[in-house]
Amino acid sequence: MNPKSRIQIRFIAYCLFTGPEQSSDLPGAQSYLGNENQTADIAARIAILKNAVDTAKAQLPESDADAQVVNVFMVPEFYFHGTKGAYIFSNAESDPLPEIFDGLLRTFNSEDYPNWTLVLGSAVTALIANPEKLFASDAVQSRNAVVRTLLMEKNKAYGATYDLLAKTLSSFIVDCQASPNLIVRDRAIIVSTIPLDTVSEALGVRCMSSEKYFISGEDFILCEPKGQKGVITEQMVAYDHIDLSGGDFKRVAFDEFAIFRQNFSGENGACYLDYGVEICLDHDDARLRNNLGFLPPDNPKGSVHVQLIPSYGSAILQSNVVAKKQGFVFNCDGQLRLDGSEGVQQYGGDGAQYTYISYGSTKYGAHSQFARVDTPALGNNPNSNSAQYLSIPDTDILIFDVPRPVLGEGEFEDYYCGGYGAVHIYGLNSPYLVSSSDSGQVSDECAVNTATKA
Repeated sequence: MNPKSRIQIRFIAYCLFTGPEQSSDLPGAQSYLGNENQTADIAARIAILKNAVDTAKAQLPESDADAQVVNVFMVPEFYFHGTKGAYIFSNAESDPLPEIFDGLLRTFNSEDYPNWTLVLGSAVTALIANPEKLFASDAVQSRNAVVRTLLMEKNKAYGATYDLLAKTLSSFIVDCQASPNLIVRDRAIIVSTIPLDTVSEALGVRCMSSEKYFISGEDFILCEPKGQKGVITEQMVAYDHIDLSGGDFKRVAFDEFAIFRQNFSGENGACYLDYGVEICLDHDDARLRNNLGFLPPDNPKGSVHVQLIPSYGSAILQSNVVAKKQGFVFNCDGQLRLDGSEGVQQYGGDGAQYTYISYGSTKYGAHSQFARVDTPALGNNPNSNSAQYLSIPDTDILIFDVPRPVLGEGEFEDYYCGGYGAVHIYGLNSPYLVSSSDSGQVSDECAVNTATKA
């Protein structure tokens, strides 16, 4: 590799539906897909990922190795989850996250995937000492019964009665989550062949996680199909509080915070890229924008180079963008088509234009979305001084269908119900040149030298 090459970056989304399968038993009833054997489930989902990554990799130009391009690959929220809605474990030592990372690190090694940074959706986990006792408890059974009844009645109603039942159902779930039966964790999975650091310390690690803060009404099912019992429902759960009063930059690899760094070698000193990860509703609720000015501590403008949004039912909100001048905002969603269009689309006028691609159907949809900042946001109030976007040509953005993967156990349809997915590649042949300074000018001194770091 040429150590004087400038940093270039490409964005790749693996768009597929990552939610539960809808049931004909009752409108609103759904089933979590997967393998009852947790180890087999994790292995299958990693195999499906590898199939998608390899599909994308096969399309990339051979000149990448010399050009030193960072490939950012992202999948939607809830990619990793068990048949109960989360991977359930009984004690802290059996947290499945290390098993997931071990499999990913073996699969995506530095030799075969140089210069790849993968944000692999999120993994949902729950620490429950006695799951059978919890699911059979009166507290859980009563909540589920109330929600099922309200849902059944709402689906029969119309007009004012429908609105009343819908409001009652929503209020009941919110009240339940204020006094949850269990705490679940929704953690973004970050794996990179370019070592990762915090904004204040060079860790040189290959994997990290970041934790979701805000729980959404989309995160878990409301009720299971008739005859199925013992699954996690929306009215049972909450996420742990995260103290963001000191900023949202990571201190160690597996803390709950959102901002991490990649350091690169430069002839006259280090240069770097700062990333911020917002999982779905965290972006909608302006997690990073509310902290603009507290992150990173050595960047007085408090912005990141790359803002990443893995989601299930969300999209980029211009008011909540915190990427710096010429920085990037990238969203990969596993629930919604943005509209009925096909192919690459652009939306918005001057200063508000982003590019997007939808996938799948209105029942089982997905999308990717991409924007680049011209004028950064000012201040931490989302109601004013929002970022303005650059116009992005759509001539180097392509879509490739992902072929059916071959799995060691089971079939693809045992894990995901919305089709094999597609990869959307932004900057296929001409990756985006990265700015390394607050003024937005590209520095000749900022060079990728991953051959020695990976």
